[in-house]
Amino acid sequence: MSWARSFRGWTRVGLLLAVVLVAGCASSPKTDPADVVEAERQAREAELTQDFSEAVALLRGGDTDNARNLFEQIHQADPERTGPLANLGIIALQEGNPEAAEGYFQQVLERDPQHSAALTHLGVMAREQGEFEHAETLYRQALEADPNHLPAMLNLAILLDIYLGRLEEALPLYEQYQSLAEEPNPRLKDWVFDVRNRL
Repeated sequence: MSWARSFRGWTRVGLLLAVVLVAGCASSPKTDPADVVEAERQAREAELTQDFSEAVALLRGGDTDNARNLFEQIHQADPERTGPLANLGIIALQEGNPEAAEGYFQQVLERDPQHSAALTHLGVMAREQGEFEHAETLYRQALEADPNHLPAMLNLAILLDIYLGRLEEALPLYEQYQSLAEEPNPRLKDWVFDVRNRL
C-alpha cells in the first residue's frame, strides 16, 4: 500500500469519526412534552404581560385607540384576564359610554368578585345615578377585598360626607386616605379640617 492510499484511508476514517461526533453533539436527550407545554405557556404569559404593560403606557399617554386595540387583543388571547377588561371599562367611561363600561366591569367581577377597581368604578357610576346605598355597598366590598384601596376609601368618604351627611363615618376614612397616600392632598387636608369643625 502506497503512502498516498494509506493517507486517503485514514482521512476517510477521520471524516467518518468527525461526522459521528457532530451527529452526537446535535442529538439531545428526549424532552418531556409537559416541559415543552409549560415553557410555551410561560413564554405566552410573558408576552401577554409585556403587551399589557405597553397598553397601559399607551392609555396613560392618551393613545386611547391603540390602547383599546391592544387590550382587546390580550382579552382575545386570554379571556380570563381581568386587567384588559377593567381597562376597557375605564376607556368606555372616558368616552362617555357607561353602559359599555358597566358591561366590562361586570365581566371582571364574574371572573374575580373581589376586584377592587371594578367595584369602585361601579360604585362611582351608582353614585352618579343617585343610587347612594348601592354605591356604599360597592365601595365597602372593594375595601373588604383590599382595605388599602385608596380610590374606594376616598369615594366612600365623599359619599358619606357630601351625599349622606354621615360626617363621623367619613372623617376617619379621609384621615386614613391621607396617611396612606404617597403624597397627602393639601386640598383634602383643608377639607378634613372643615369636617372636624362641622363635627
